[in-house]
Amino acid sequence: MNYWIENALPLENNASTAVFPQTRYQGSKAKIIDWILDCTHGMKIHTLLDAFGGTGIVGYHFKQQGKNIVYNDLMKCNAMMAVALLENQGTYLEKREVEELLAEDVSADCPHFIEENYRGIFYLDEENRWLDEMVYKIRRMEDRYKQAIAWFALMQGCIIKRPYNLFHRANLSVRLSKVHRSFGNKTTWDTPFPKYFRQFVEEADRAVFLGAGRVRVLCGDALAIEPEKYDIDTVYIDTPYVSSKGVGTDYVDFYGFLEGMMEYDDWGKKILAQYRHKPLVGKGDKTWTGKNEIYESFERLFHHFRHQQIILSYREDGIPSVPELVRLLQKYHKHVSQVHAKEYQYVLSQRRTKEVLILAQ
Repeated sequence: MNYWIENALPLENNASTAVFPQTRYQGSKAKIIDWILDCTHGMKIHTLLDAFGGTGIVGYHFKQQGKNIVYNDLMKCNAMMAVALLENQGTYLEKREVEELLAEDVSADCPHFIEENYRGIFYLDEENRWLDEMVYKIRRMEDRYKQAIAWFALMQGCIIKRPYNLFHRANLSVRLSKVHRSFGNKTTWDTPFPKYFRQFVEEADRAVFLGAGRVRVLCGDALAIEPEKYDIDTVYIDTPYVSSKGVGTDYVDFYGFLEGMMEYDDWGKKILAQYRHKPLVGKGDKTWTGKNEIYESFERLFHHFRHQQIILSYREDGIPSVPELVRLLQKYHKHVSQVHAKEYQYVLSQRRTKEVLILAQ
């Protein structure tokens, strides 16, 4: 679909025609968002906090319903994408602006941190150089929302060109090796960054619309959010998942490269050099990934939001168990119900599991 009109702004979206892009993000609820909306249809929601926002898809669809939205995520790269797709109420990045951005020459003082520090890890040398230059140009953009769309497009390009769509391994060799592969698509990995940049700007522009409610994007610890400050009456919770084997999902490790681009000037100070893929400080934090620590984390979270309705999205086979979470929520809420589970297969997962919604009011 050719969404742009030459030398004109993109077509104006509204809540019913705007389309959330495919983000290829680990743990995204894209495939079950309609089920989540159906299960919560009867709840009285005025202002929803998406406390562990990730892609922002849940907050986005509640925005389409006219709700006030407060989005939060600990990672700056996620929050930036939420600014582009969720907080943005009507700013687009035009085709002309995209081409000017791609064609613009960078000054001689453009740093080359990625090229110098990530050689042979995720991308080819010339791709690393291009990334450094695009980061330099995007950081100089003045409009907050146009800049956020550019960040979104750049990060989505980085994700799609990675085996598994992740950055947790130094495995450029997987892309370069001339062997039979049972996963991935070498054509996808080898597609030039500028082509993806144009594609993902177009997808972001298609997602932008003016909502009926207010939207605020935060970036930090969910426990630091004061519900009364934002008139939050409902909290949607989708924490990192700890499997029944005690293995946690470490998003800082999975997307540390994207987070590094957000903190470009200080990137070198935050690298854990003992690992080949050079992740950031924060990899291995057990708060939400440790099978022992996660019990206390849920206790603190539920206590903090004891005066708000809670919508908890959870995998049936996780730690803690569903009955344990129900009992914990009953300490703070009078009415706790478990909504019928929906069978679901997560991206990159080899087996199907069941998603459960626990509603506390």
